[in-house]
Amino acid sequence: MSTRAAPAGSLVGALRGVRRFARGVLGSDAYDRYLHHHRITGCAHAPLSEKEFWRRKYAEQGENPSAGCC
Repeated sequence: MSTRAAPAGSLVGALRGVRRFARGVLGSDAYDRYLHHHRITGCAHAPLSEKEFWRRKYAEQGENPSAGCC
């Protein structure tokens, strides 16, 4: 049994946590959240492609600027 595996594993876990936090702050996890919501709500239609999702999201933000930051 190696004692070196635990620190490396905890470092990887910490880096994943930082990455997940940064993606949440920047909003780049929106498509992942959309897919999760689509999956748990049991929508009958196929989910949007990532490209179409971002196209619609930016179009919506352009039409409704109050939904954006500041």
